Amino acid sequence: MIKNILYSFSINFINFLFPLILIPFYIHVFGITNYGLIAISFSLINYISVINDYSWNALGPIKIGKLSSDFKAINNYISTVINTKLLLTIPTFLLLFVFAHLYNAISSNSIFFLSLFMMLFSRTQNAHWIFIGLNKVKIYFVINSIFKISCLLTILFFVKSKNSFQILFFILGFFDCLIFITAYIYLFIKEKFKYTATSLKDIYAELQSGFKMFLTNLTVCSILNSGTLILGVFYSSKIVGIYSVSEKVIMLGKHAIGVLFQGVFPKICTIGVASISELNKTLRQIFKYYILLFSAGTLFLIVFSEQIISVLSSSHILESSRYLILLSPIPLIASLNQSAYMSLLIHEKKNIYFSGYFFGLIINISFSFLLSYFFKVEGMITALIITELFITLFLNYNILRDKNLNFLSK
Repeated sequence: MIKNILYSFSINFINFLFPLILIPFYIHVFGITNYGLIAISFSLINYISVINDYSWNALGPIKIGKLSSDFKAINNYISTVINTKLLLTIPTFLLLFVFAHLYNAISSNSIFFLSLFMMLFSRTQNAHWIFIGLNKVKIYFVINSIFKISCLLTILFFVKSKNSFQILFFILGFFDCLIFITAYIYLFIKEKFKYTATSLKDIYAELQSGFKMFLTNLTVCSILNSGTLILGVFYSSKIVGIYSVSEKVIMLGKHAIGVLFQGVFPKICTIGVASISELNKTLRQIFKYYILLFSAGTLFLIVFSEQIISVLSSSHILESSRYLILLSPIPLIASLNQSAYMSLLIHEKKNIYFSGYFFGLIINISFSFLLSYFFKVEGMITALIITELFITLFLNYNILRDKNLNFLSK
């Protein structure tokens, strides 16, 4: 479990550290205004690509693990997911076309606009979840690292002019495509994977089984990306750029929660099958560790906010560091719902966590539009904190009121 956590964390760390490393470069070469435009585009792609991610990043590895003794069934399942992802590419492209027109600076630049479709397509066939399920995370780590580093070097050495931001997403999308193509080549050659056709009935069943998890993922994605997108509708790319620098740091903390979930949850499932009392004990320990870990992280962000921002940006440091301080409690609040979330998943209480995240999604979107319109960035941050607090309190309340699920009582 620890080895998988380390490799998964390394993969996600590289994926998220990659744009963080490039923030100073983007701001230096393109300027804070164009960086704001890039940040809006990243958020737009992240938001829409959650449709293609659907529920497979969380549930896919578990399903493969359960089918580990049936090679044919694993082939059929992976093929079904690949085919479903390809089918979902159609609505994601349509949504990107529509939403991009909310931002005139994007839709009016035809080269940059087209590059977003390349970037979005590269996200459609992410194979990380397959390697987790097959317990081959190390292989994916190597593939991912090689092409991410190659992409980083390409950008640093060949993207020089201010207007070259137009081709940035072509470069990013190209190397992301190389990652999933190489990953599937490995599966075909080494794992003897065989692609099979899938009926529409099977695709519908797959979509139906993961729908509630999809809405959960959509809520998480909304919390991570809505700030940049909504601010971009109301205010200039410059304001978005200043806010986005601090938001990226917070997203790294939120991302760490997801990585820990990927590493811990398969083991939690095994414990849950064997003993409920042992499960509750483990969830209680996780809850305590998360309080300590993310409280320390929050304190670190508050104390060293200016230093952190100055590493990422040489522009508007005081404004971005103030936003970082206001945003700093978000990873801690979010981490405190993870034990409850895992307990609800294991006990198949889908309606509870579905309701929590669904209402959280409504709160996030409505409050974000309302508060950001009247109070700008501070209003947006307030909306994000309110959303995180609601979800955490809702999930933990439903755990505490059920004596079998209450992992806090010894």
